[in-house]
Amino acid sequence: MLGRDPWAERDQLMRDVCFIADVAILPRWLRVSQALDYVAGVHPRFDRAKAEGFLAKTTIPRASRVRDLSKGMVTQLHLALVMAIDAKLLVLDEPTLGLDILYRKQFYDALLNDYFDGNRTVLVTTHQVEEIEHVLTDVMFIGRGRIVFDCSMEELESRYLEVAVHPEQVAAARALKPIQERQVFGRSILLFDAVDGRQLAALGEVRRPSVADLFVAVMRDRSHQALGAGQ
Repeated sequence: MLGRDPWAERDQLMRDVCFIADVAILPRWLRVSQALDYVAGVHPRFDRAKAEGFLAKTTIPRASRVRDLSKGMVTQLHLALVMAIDAKLLVLDEPTLGLDILYRKQFYDALLNDYFDGNRTVLVTTHQVEEIEHVLTDVMFIGRGRIVFDCSMEELESRYLEVAVHPEQVAAARALKPIQERQVFGRSILLFDAVDGRQLAALGEVRRPSVADLFVAVMRDRSHQALGAGQ
């Protein structure tokens, strides 16, 4: 990772990595001001003035304890702490889990506008892919602890197409071997991999699939393959 062995060079690696977990990891008795003191004391690349600047955009009182903050405020505090660290890799594990839509939007706006600079890597693991789909550069699907799909968004958009097929064209569409077929309001929606868009346009309404729809298709296909192998 980042050119280092995470087992043998952990201390050096952690200087370039930040992490936000899907659960609050700050001690509930800790005050906001003490959280700033702590990170300033343990991380050599922490910029306290920058953290104070991020917190100034929130309503979080410096004297409050973590246990007195809302979930959204705790997430904002986490983000302020890690965004003030000059790291090359930021890992976010379900960072907006349990937050309302306003806090989720504020979170990603702050991440993109105040942290990401084109040189850093931000790795997000989430089940709410629809809220970050527009900012992704690459996407990976993980099944049973293994990466089962990995491509850039550019490749994804050029390879995969979804068609709302005209009823009289369903048989012709199925002959092109879609990777998934589903019904929406009585209409057949077929997902294709690497099939000419002009050919598909004759079958119905063509559109780009969402990452969520592609995820379902890939995972179902792998499940069917696993069942077939088991038989």
